[in-house]
Order: sequence, then C-alpha cells, then structure tokens
Amino acid sequence: MNIAILGAGNMGGAIAKGLVRAGFAPTELFLTRTQRELPAELVKLGLTLAESNEAAVAAAKVVFVAVKPWLVNPVLQSLVSAFRPGTVVISVAAGVSLSDLKEDLRRAKGVRIVRAMPNTAVGLCSGVTALASEDPDALALAQDLMGALGLAVVFPEERFGAMTALSGCGLAHALRFLRAGQSAGLEMGIPASLAGDIFAQVMKGAAELVLHSGNHPEAEVDRVCTPGGLTIKGLNAMERAGFTGAVVQGLLASLPEK
Repeated sequence: MNIAILGAGNMGGAIAKGLVRAGFAPTELFLTRTQRELPAELVKLGLTLAESNEAAVAAAKVVFVAVKPWLVNPVLQSLVSAFRPGTVVISVAAGVSLSDLKEDLRRAKGVRIVRAMPNTAVGLCSGVTALASEDPDALALAQDLMGALGLAVVFPEERFGAMTALSGCGLAHALRFLRAGQSAGLEMGIPASLAGDIFAQVMKGAAELVLHSGNHPEAEVDRVCTPGGLTIKGLNAMERAGFTGAVVQGLLASLPEK
C-alpha cells in the first residue's frame, strides 16, 4: 500500500518511522517536507523524499497531512487535481476540523477524509491515536494503520481536546515523572543515566501490568503494598505532597481552550 506523508517533520517523521517498524517497506512511503533533506534517522531507514507533493499524492492510496495547521488549506487546495478518487486523507494537523478538511477538499472527487490525533510515540509503535471520520470504511482503514503504531481509538471529534491533553500532553507529563524518579535515584546514590534507565523500565512495567491484566491501577498498587510496608509509606508521602491532585490539575490545565 503506497502511503504519502506530507510534512515529514516531528509528527510526520514519527509516523514514517512507525510504519517502517510495523513492516511497511520504505519504497511504499512517499515523504515530502519543506527542507530538501530528510533527517539522518529517516535516511538510515531507507526513506527518501518524493519529487513533490503532487508526485507523492498521485502515487498514494493513503495521504497523511502532517504540515503545520495554517498550511493545511493552501497545501490541500494546491493538490486538488492530484488526488485520485478513493484516496484516504488522514490529517494529523492539530485544530483542523473535519468540516475544514471537507471544505479544503471539496473539489477533489471521491476523496475520503479522516481526522487523527496521534502522539509522537507512534514512531516506536507505542503511540496513542484518536480518530474521527464520517466515512466508516476510511475510518476502519485508518484504525488498522494507526493500530499498527500503538493504540488507535475512535473518538468523538468534539472531545479531541481531551485526547490532546491526556495522550499528547500526557506524554510530557509522564516524562516529567520519569525525570523525578531519576532525580530521586540520583539522590540515593545511583548514577543519573542508570537511575533513568531503571525508572523508565519501572514505568514501562507498570503500564504493561495494567494493559495486560485489564485491572484498575489501584488493584495492581494493592499487590505491591504490604501492611506497614515501605511502598505504602512512600505512596502516602506522595499524596500528602499533593501528587494525584497535581497530576489531575496539570492534565486539566493542558486542555485546549475552546
């Protein structure tokens, strides 16, 4: 399946990396970007730049639109004649609605539109992507593609702001928690790089416990805690410092303004 990625920057590049990791051949991917050179990490995967946006779109069954939000309208309108009927357009441009995309592509016959909101962990096939579309078949195709890059969920478009906070901004929140664990390890006498590796693996293991079991996180917490033990003392100290409230307030503060 030929796939075009218009705008192979941070997000577009992450999608490209994830697709290669998921088994797509580099020759199936047609990348474009304003700069005429790809980052070294993409070149190492065997990826190359298409001659132009028009050439990439004309060759593709699926087109990811990963350009800056303010460029979506002019880029899509310049490509109307290049789209083939049945092409699935998946926009990952933040804040560009399905209705905006429909207007931008109204002269492109037979194009099917999906709006997606992934996070950059899709590059490791460990991402989270919200998807919305009025076209069930296009939505199913997008869910298959993005599902190969992590968790892909169909989500009401009007609630995409919540997904931005929880899965997009939440990635940085989780990394800040990782940094805090690294700092604690350093104070305990563990070298910073080793402490970071240890706590990153701890976070990965904790996530896997919940994802594998389907249990509520507190059920897994209870498995670790013993009465009067060190774990519950540490958890209670964190709560006295406002841990849960701080996390909730931080995520709520990350909600986009309406």
